[in-house]
Amino acid sequence: MLKMQTAQGELLIEKGKSIYELVEKQADKEHIYAVIINGKLHDLRYCVQEGGSLRFVYAKSETGRLIYERTLLFLLIAAAHEYRRDLHIIAQHSLSEGVYCDVRCTNTFTPLDVVEIEKKMKAIIARKESIYRKVVSTKEAAAYFEAKGMLYKADMLAQRKSKKSSIYTLCGVDDYFYGIMLPDTSYLKEFSICFYKQGIWLSAQGQFTAQTKLFQVFQEYEAWGRLVGISNVAQLNKRILNGDMNDLVLMSETMVEKKLAQLADQIVHRAAPVRCVLIAGPSSAGKTTFSKRLSIHLQLLGKQPVAISMDDFYVNRTDTPKNADGSYNFEALEAVDLILFQHSINALLKGEEVVLPRYDFQKGVRTWHTKGIRLKRDDILIIEGIHGLNPKTSEHLPPTAIFKIYINAFTHLNLDDHNRIPTSDYRLIRRIARDYQFRGWSAEETIASWKSVRDGEDTYIYPYQEEADVFFNSSMIYELSILKKLVIPLLEAIPKESAAYLEANRLSKLLEYFADGDEAAIPRHSILAEFIGNSIFDL
Repeated sequence: MLKMQTAQGELLIEKGKSIYELVEKQADKEHIYAVIINGKLHDLRYCVQEGGSLRFVYAKSETGRLIYERTLLFLLIAAAHEYRRDLHIIAQHSLSEGVYCDVRCTNTFTPLDVVEIEKKMKAIIARKESIYRKVVSTKEAAAYFEAKGMLYKADMLAQRKSKKSSIYTLCGVDDYFYGIMLPDTSYLKEFSICFYKQGIWLSAQGQFTAQTKLFQVFQEYEAWGRLVGISNVAQLNKRILNGDMNDLVLMSETMVEKKLAQLADQIVHRAAPVRCVLIAGPSSAGKTTFSKRLSIHLQLLGKQPVAISMDDFYVNRTDTPKNADGSYNFEALEAVDLILFQHSINALLKGEEVVLPRYDFQKGVRTWHTKGIRLKRDDILIIEGIHGLNPKTSEHLPPTAIFKIYINAFTHLNLDDHNRIPTSDYRLIRRIARDYQFRGWSAEETIASWKSVRDGEDTYIYPYQEEADVFFNSSMIYELSILKKLVIPLLEAIPKESAAYLEANRLSKLLEYFADGDEAAIPRHSILAEFIGNSIFDL
């Protein structure tokens, strides 16, 4: 018998027995989605081979959420295949607390088809269909999917470093997924699905709300990826391995430059003169470099940008709101002195001289600049802050003078048609690199703080993103091929006993799918330079 140490005490389990048998004895078995044995994640069908520490992965955890969503997507793919063999589901990007899937088919696809697919999904759940996992060599898996005509999947597996890969089967449909599955469909008790823009929106728990601007920016870059022949990691890797790194960088950076020029032109030539640009976006979206590059484009059009940070309008530390655990909540809107902010901006827009605050982050108190500023005719305020899109921030400012920009890394690049790379993964990888180089943080510390960061974004940024006049995409198709060389060693330094190890292992494996890029090709004005160092804007 093997000894397993759990939070509830010591358990004995026979070697070779399935974890499923152990979980069946737990009172909360319906909420257990996986286990972590000695730091490694396993599905419930895993047969125990060694003793040690064991932790249950519950439905409400981040890992549990990913397992559920991944299994739900597999259910959609299997149900669509059972309903119509000509349907090809492509999981593209996040949308309204769910995922948007493109549907390609030989015949028309209508809302009635989605109704029928939903019926199939519910029927498969009711039958409690098992999800089988077969472990084979990665070479064998690649050959198998190539033989089935799934070349996008075969090419991706060919890049995989692991010697073994898992093929999952549901209702006769075989597939490869980046991550483990639930053991059967009976676990999928909740989901929402609807027809949207000739495709399918699928969510584990949310109700659909149209996010028109977010959808448009994702679709624009999906189309661009198809146009340049780089829609997935395998296509990117081929270009890198063929020696096309310089072309990839130039193409991606030219796209950024083009969008910046268009944005500056839109600001300058709007019918109602823009005097104040509000910029907001989540952590590691590239706001700092974006703001400085936008300022340069505005100067080319005869405008003089004046940079102001909303962080300088923080209330004194003693007046900062607190979280339930007693820690300061610096991301709350109440942490900003909105009355002072709006009074200062209004006065500037009226042509008055204003002495602006300057926040001392070490002492936690507000200080003041010694000299006032006054806007000239061609000056434009560039204001960056997480609350820039919140209507309360600008409710007492002249609406015709305000232009709002939302920036994020809206990547269109996925592993393959069924394995997405969330934008949050891009940003976390960026942040790990930046925190290590400029803050002296370990990857373990960055990962440990990430949930708090994401919770703040969910509360204070994402609900207001559609308030923006323009969405700006800061992602570049080549960036993970560069970041991997810096970030993987940092992730691998995290010990197995760390709470951050599971996430570190997941990110490390994700980065291993990418061929190594050459950082020498990255220009110093690139948004990526903000995260890997050597940015011209750091001078």
